[in-house]
Amino acid sequence: MELCEGCIELEGRSSGLAGNDEMTLVGIGQCEGRVAIEHYRCRRCGALMVRQLCGESIERIWMVLA
Repeated sequence: MELCEGCIELEGRSSGLAGNDEMTLVGIGQCEGRVAIEHYRCRRCGALMVRQLCGESIERIWMVLA
């Protein structure tokens, strides 16, 4: 799968950054009542991206799953 420019820019960056306008939230995961992870689907290229919101600072990033 070819990633669009918006997904390429997010991959590996801090999860503190907001997703692009093409991202649709498709699921969340919680840990002890806090949102720990969010799953997004890009409407432009179809990529499934994860936004990890907890853990060590190096773990709190955007990642492409597929």
